[in-house]
Amino acid sequence: MQRRRLFFTLAVALLVMLSTALAQEKPFEGKKVVVVTQTGRSIGGPVEDFAPEWEAMTGGQVELQQFAFGELFEKMITSFETGAASYDVLIFPADWAGDFMAPGYLVPISEEVKAELDWNDVIPLYGERITAWGDTVYALPYDGDAHMLYYRKDLVDNNAEFTADFEAAYGYPLAEPQTWQQYRDIAEFFNGKVVETAGQRAPIFGALEAQRRDAQSYWIYLSRASGYGKIPGNPCFFFSCTDMTPQVNNPGWVRALEEYIDIKQFGDPNMINYDVADTRIYFPSGQSVLNIDWGDVGTISIDESASVVKGDVGFGVLPGGEQYWDYEQDQWVSPESGVNQAPFIAFGGWIIGVSTDSDVKDAALDFAKFMARPELVKQLAVTGGTGINPSRFSQFEDIDLWINAGFDRESAEDYLNAVLDSINHPNAVMDLRIRGSAEYLQTLDVGVSRAVAGELSAQDALDDVAEAWNDITDRLGREGQLQQYRDAVGFGN
Repeated sequence: MQRRRLFFTLAVALLVMLSTALAQEKPFEGKKVVVVTQTGRSIGGPVEDFAPEWEAMTGGQVELQQFAFGELFEKMITSFETGAASYDVLIFPADWAGDFMAPGYLVPISEEVKAELDWNDVIPLYGERITAWGDTVYALPYDGDAHMLYYRKDLVDNNAEFTADFEAAYGYPLAEPQTWQQYRDIAEFFNGKVVETAGQRAPIFGALEAQRRDAQSYWIYLSRASGYGKIPGNPCFFFSCTDMTPQVNNPGWVRALEEYIDIKQFGDPNMINYDVADTRIYFPSGQSVLNIDWGDVGTISIDESASVVKGDVGFGVLPGGEQYWDYEQDQWVSPESGVNQAPFIAFGGWIIGVSTDSDVKDAALDFAKFMARPELVKQLAVTGGTGINPSRFSQFEDIDLWINAGFDRESAEDYLNAVLDSINHPNAVMDLRIRGSAEYLQTLDVGVSRAVAGELSAQDALDDVAEAWNDITDRLGREGQLQQYRDAVGFGN
């Protein structure tokens, strides 16, 4: 009897231990994590690809919800403001921090989590600025973003077929453009020319740029505006840091919009309907000489299933203005160097946050860590189409990572140097990152698209944007917005 009772007791204990072990092996059994981000394979694709691995390890379930970029902010902010708790994990643009982090909608990231993700390896721009609000980190780094220049180096750099004709026409040697005027000259020179691409001769466009509304295209315009509107030594670009006066309609910004409209004549007549995703197809397929984009085109250009220009692409820091508008002096200024280079840290990057209203915070944070882990983002950054660009020191230090992915050494070094030179540039422009940033930029998108469509002049369109920006600022509180903007750009630090 005692033996039977002892056996029963041991059996129960064994079952308890086994159940505990199984629970530890599958800690999130029965828990569903809802993830939200933009539509398409870029950014959301890795979630689709790797979620099954996390589900198998943890027992949890991942549901991915995706929305067109033009709808994404409204979907996210509505969930927060209504307390609907529709999403557990949000993969979102870093410049929405003022609307998501400042009100406390996201879970703060602990030092323990940062240690797990080797935070010291994250470049400070991405680990200390875009993931934080004030002194508190509220998101995990996932993607590092800045705009850069792409060009056909086989056509532009020392090509005997074109060098003499270009210099005769424009009075200077054909080379990687350093100014926006040189960029335009190259686009004009090549547009419609028959050139050789992958052994075939065919006409080519001078430049292809995204210009469609509600499709992230206004960031391409802002890359031009940075060269004409950024004052060296003054971090305040979108607004003045004295009284929050919008600079969007000053002569530098207007000139940039006029040139953004002008470049249409050297590209596809349908370019007004191009999304960023379109130029990521057409430039690698050999249809243009010039392109402006985030780092994604670099990895797409070496993907032989999508590119015919592998090894023929040059990478560079964005061109700058031969002059810039100094709004403090109310005049154009010509820099001694001949160019006001002001790389635009467009967007800043996609980051991952966990909602404070989530009912499965533990599982949500675990999945966020799973997607942001160094070994995964390292591979995603060298894989075309993921939307993930380098944000860690180790990604730049490991040249073999890029060569093994398909870059030749020269191209890998050129690409990585262009990215580093952009994000480390002393005159780089940080994207708008205050409360209401999505609303400010949405009104800019409307104004720019109306000018591109010919409904308004560049000046009239940007005057309307400036008026709308003042209304937004007054509604949100001018003093508070001014302090946020000063803090965001490091004014007075």
